[in-house]
Amino acid sequence: MPPLLELQRDKLLRLRLILVCLAVALFVSTIYVVVSYRLSSQLGIDSEAVSLHRQAMLFHAELVEADNEATQRLQHLIELTYLNDHVRTELLYVEAHGDELDWSLNHNMTFSQITIIKEKIHTKVSQNKPSSPMSMVNGLEKIDGKRFLWQVVEGLDYKIVMIEAASSVDTALDLIAKRLSLTSFIVFWMAVWLAITLSSWMAKRVQSKNDALERLATYDSLTGLPNRLYLINMMQNIMPETPSEYEKTNETLLETPTRGCLFVIDLDKFKEVNDTFGHSSGDVLLRAVSQKLALALNPTQTVMRIGGDEFIIWAPDLEIEEAHKLAQKLIDVCNEPIMIHKLSINTGASIGLAYYPSHAKDAESLMVCADIAMYEAKQKRSGWSIFSERNTQLGHQRLRLRADLESALSERQIKFHYQPKVELNSGDIIGVEALARWYHPTDGILAPVHFIDLIEQSGRIQEFGRYVIQSAIQQLALWKTQGLSTPIAINLSPYNLLDPDLLEFTLALLKQYSIDTKQLEIELIESSTSINIDYIASRLDDFKQAGITLAIDDFGTGMSSLSYISNIKVNNIKIDRSFICDIEDGANKKAIVCAAITLATSFNCNAIAEGIETKTQADTLIKMGCLYGQGYYYAKPMPTDEIEALLLSYASLPI
Repeated sequence: MPPLLELQRDKLLRLRLILVCLAVALFVSTIYVVVSYRLSSQLGIDSEAVSLHRQAMLFHAELVEADNEATQRLQHLIELTYLNDHVRTELLYVEAHGDELDWSLNHNMTFSQITIIKEKIHTKVSQNKPSSPMSMVNGLEKIDGKRFLWQVVEGLDYKIVMIEAASSVDTALDLIAKRLSLTSFIVFWMAVWLAITLSSWMAKRVQSKNDALERLATYDSLTGLPNRLYLINMMQNIMPETPSEYEKTNETLLETPTRGCLFVIDLDKFKEVNDTFGHSSGDVLLRAVSQKLALALNPTQTVMRIGGDEFIIWAPDLEIEEAHKLAQKLIDVCNEPIMIHKLSINTGASIGLAYYPSHAKDAESLMVCADIAMYEAKQKRSGWSIFSERNTQLGHQRLRLRADLESALSERQIKFHYQPKVELNSGDIIGVEALARWYHPTDGILAPVHFIDLIEQSGRIQEFGRYVIQSAIQQLALWKTQGLSTPIAINLSPYNLLDPDLLEFTLALLKQYSIDTKQLEIELIESSTSINIDYIASRLDDFKQAGITLAIDDFGTGMSSLSYISNIKVNNIKIDRSFICDIEDGANKKAIVCAAITLATSFNCNAIAEGIETKTQADTLIKMGCLYGQGYYYAKPMPTDEIEALLLSYASLPI
């Protein structure tokens, strides 16, 4: 073959080889790109689905823990996550539903798109029966050439529906197509490498975003502690017989302990700090307490803030004796003073304990048991309490009474019994104290210990304060028509004094019913107000200037008795019944009562002894110079008809 033809043939062969190589490279690149595209798109869709799932859980948790500004907080969080200047979602639809909430947000989606997807959602939700209190359903729909991811989270009285355009597929296709446009062998492989790198980068970026969202969803932003969602996930992982949706998406579970103890901690005076000094001071208190609690635990134990002033501690593999010691340690930690506005604040705490698995074998029941024990500790003021079977009925009663509070106030089921206050020398009635009783339709007559703390926790204490004042003034008006002018003393909480219009409300009612201001007396419990005497004194002084009689109830039980007397100019000091009991035989009690009487005289106010039960006690008090008192020796608290008959008889006590 001539050299020229051979050269031409070699060139042709080389050309063919190059073309074959290019074809093979193109074929391999195409296969790899297709595979990479499919993997990238699937990974992107899966990652976006998981991200949407966690975001929906975050928004649902925000609704559960939100106050009356839930919609504003939810919209702000959505704008921060999806519609900011750096990351802006193309198509988005969110709706939220609750007992008093119907809210939605639409970003660039058409009505037909939303309608079609919501029909798909309704069909799939109706086909899936939730196996846990939280229902979480998701899916992928393709409409008008676009893919839409949707997620539904429902539970704890709220439902979140989120629809988002899946953008990862289009992003991956666009990036890969640009790399293939160079049409060379090296660039093909660079495109393949870039596709792999891009997939890895996208996965890391999405994972980083998911990790940040997961932390945002499962950690408290104020204290940095894990929150309620973290607690639910952790406890469901620990107790796998009740698996959650969260658990199903994780291949590894926490090692299940053979036993453990759950502590529910409720701060006793947080609401006073929050209402008196403001929310910023309340935040300082919560951060300080959370740090103290965390330092008191070992690495295997976890402290969480689940809302407000309530904390939960999970201590795995803890013996009963060790749990008792830890509970007392936590009480001591919460009793350590914290400086707020240059005042030493002692918050105190009530703690409930429940054991796993002896008290409960699932997370929800264990938390309920610990919560019931905590309320028992709060009622008994015992610091901490362990769950027992007898607590179950009390816990169910509390839940039922909490639900019945609305009707108790609207239907005026809370009525008042009246206990006479007498002049000790003569037995003449000088006034009565109104004591609340709940006439419950099924539980009978309930004393204040069963419902006052429920009213405070429900946030209706100021409404209840007005209810008490109105009831007392209306009773005074009724007695006025019968020719009676006996003063009525009512008990008010310091929370009531935070009502800025309470004095105007009281004076308007007194004027409406033509009642003299001196016929109404306000008794304030001393130990509850010691947190901010200056503020309480200012508010009480306004009432005194208006002519309303003031008294300090349970005097001597608080931590600042002398500060009380010097700062709050009251008319009466009521000596607590604990000092009157056995006063005839107890030298120490007699000395305290004598000092209280002397203080009252020095500050130009009356001393009134509470809880007088025997004639000997009454005689001892008279000899000590105490002029007034009340107690079962003279008369027990009695309903309206009985006290009216007693007052109309003008009898001296005891009868």
